[in-house]
Amino acid sequence: MPRSPVSPVKLFYNARIITMDPSQPAAEAIAVSSDRILAVGKAEVLSSIAPRDTQRIDLQGQVVVPGFNDSHMHLLHWGLGMMGADLTAARSVDDVIRLGREYARSNPDREWIIGRGWNDETFAVKTLPTKDDLDQISAHRPVIFTRVCGHVCAVNSKALELAGINAATPDPPGGGIDRAADGFEPTGILRENAIALVRRLLPEPTVTDLKEVLSKAARAAAALGLTTVQSADLDGAGTLSMRLDAYHQLAAAGELPIRILLQAVMPTPDDAAAYLDARRCWPNLGPHLSLGPLKLFADGSLGARTAALSQPYADAPDTSGMPIYTQAELDELVRLAAEANLQTAVHAIGDGALEMVLRSYERAKALIPCWTVRPRVIHCQIAGRQQLERMAALGIVADIQPIFVPTDLHFAEERIGKRSAFSIYAWKTMQQLGIRTAGGSDCPVESCNPLWGMHAAITRQDRSGNPPGGWHPDERLTPMEALALFTRGSAYAAQEEAVKGSLTPGKLADFVVLPKDPTKAPPEELLEMQVTATYVGGRQVWPEKKE
Repeated sequence: MPRSPVSPVKLFYNARIITMDPSQPAAEAIAVSSDRILAVGKAEVLSSIAPRDTQRIDLQGQVVVPGFNDSHMHLLHWGLGMMGADLTAARSVDDVIRLGREYARSNPDREWIIGRGWNDETFAVKTLPTKDDLDQISAHRPVIFTRVCGHVCAVNSKALELAGINAATPDPPGGGIDRAADGFEPTGILRENAIALVRRLLPEPTVTDLKEVLSKAARAAAALGLTTVQSADLDGAGTLSMRLDAYHQLAAAGELPIRILLQAVMPTPDDAAAYLDARRCWPNLGPHLSLGPLKLFADGSLGARTAALSQPYADAPDTSGMPIYTQAELDELVRLAAEANLQTAVHAIGDGALEMVLRSYERAKALIPCWTVRPRVIHCQIAGRQQLERMAALGIVADIQPIFVPTDLHFAEERIGKRSAFSIYAWKTMQQLGIRTAGGSDCPVESCNPLWGMHAAITRQDRSGNPPGGWHPDERLTPMEALALFTRGSAYAAQEEAVKGSLTPGKLADFVVLPKDPTKAPPEELLEMQVTATYVGGRQVWPEKKE
């Protein structure tokens, strides 16, 4: 510990510290100056050499772990969702209608009735809500209700009318408009890129609106122990400046309690070029905000049957899913990023989409040897063994979402069948092959509570303990491996392992205080465990405290 630090020293002691640093796995105390870790070690040693004016914080025997880091989520969409109807409790189409009516009555001045979270897989009768169903909520106000996965939405007749969607409207590239039995009349279900036909009509939030929902969501994330989120909130060039402005104003005012690394969903070459320009114009956004990778979608979701498979769906043999791009289109976007040495993170759930992504990465690496940043695949749920081996050889990071398993285990094999050639959510296999893995949630698709994510990684069970022994139990992770996903793994994915992911001298003082050791507590206790305190840069951000 330096004898004369520039900033006052804080000494956190009387703790059981899991450092995630192999050179010093455990400690009793941690000393912090400014926003960095000065030292970790035995309490009496650090106390004896600490300056006289050191602030001492007694953690009363609790457990400290590095700050949780969600490698892939949608903070803004989570916040915006708090403004709409919460449909996660719906267990039938009638429930969706009821919740929609309640929201409409409570928000009479809103032009659009919006909501998110319905999941037909949890319905007693697994049917999709139609325009006729949503017309019962309102025939005069447009309704758009997004499925939990975000890859399908249901709209009413008014929304279809405003969007100009009718029997003659063709499916857009990379999207689908569900039709009635006659093969023409839209049912109100829109998939993938077809959603934009309606969503582009939604009133754009103001910068003030964006700041309000972002601040609310960031505080909620801090309460869960998240000190960094890697958030795909920059959607297309059209809203890029406004969203960056909202984030920058919060960061400049010191109103972001956590660190945010933004991922940019830029689906066209022109969008990608606009993002590259933005990166040049916004080179330094401060210690709590930075611009990260280009995020692309190669396919949709398994629940919506839009994930692109190499073979037809077992429960819908007329489809193999919905690739968003042609191979040439995806190749071009990855190449543009590679030429700028920009990291790329591509959403790929099905093995068909994964094959396209691997080809694009292989081709870009061959064409542009100076592309040195780590490529990433987000989700990587269905894969062949050879595909995983290619990922390992290419140094691709897998951004996995263990929290998907408690939901998906109930229908995944119905979708794809029990095909021995596939690996399904193969986290252990990935690690054995040398693929680096990072833990995320895809919130608001699922909860961003990292302790819930750890539970899913350790048990591969739902929150009722099913199935006994876990789903595909050979792919379970150890508790320490699960903790590493949301600390070291996510830092590595973002190429920030030099400053995050472990409690090591010189790194950022981002850490979480827990009542128990999450690697030793019975896994079911993780579902009820509450964060005691969250620190970012050595400053307590949860519970909120004036310093």
